Amino acid sequence: MVRRAPKKEYDRFRRYFAFPCVDLVIFDGQSVLLTKRTRNPYRGYWHLPGSIIHRGEKITDVVRRSAKEELGLTVRKMQYIGVYESMDKFRHDVAHGFLISVGSGKISLDSQSSEFRFFKRLPSKIIPHHRKVVNDACKLAVCRHKK
Repeated sequence: MVRRAPKKEYDRFRRYFAFPCVDLVIFDGQSVLLTKRTRNPYRGYWHLPGSIIHRGEKITDVVRRSAKEELGLTVRKMQYIGVYESMDKFRHDVAHGFLISVGSGKISLDSQSSEFRFFKRLPSKIIPHHRKVVNDACKLAVCRHKK
């Protein structure tokens, strides 16, 4: 079980430090899975599932935890895509992108997302660096995903 920081400490931390994160890319044929965020940053935007890396967690364990907690899925295989940076007024993230294939499970969302959808063409209202993560994952997966 991952211990989460109290809101007051989280808000203080985000004013001074970057957050290490993972972003998960899941393709179904030529479509990519995105979920709609219910919280900041980027409330109401489509985004890749993922999570902040907590103290004491290995990055590959965070990939598995994120898939399980946010989507109800297990990870069969993961491939590192690269590192991406997002700096906005809310928070500074340093995200590690992973292309994953699903082992088992049926998608069930947690409270961070209101809906999910597989997109053949990325929506305009997507977190900016997630567009780059998806396009880079496409090169690894040799897909014809439309930007």
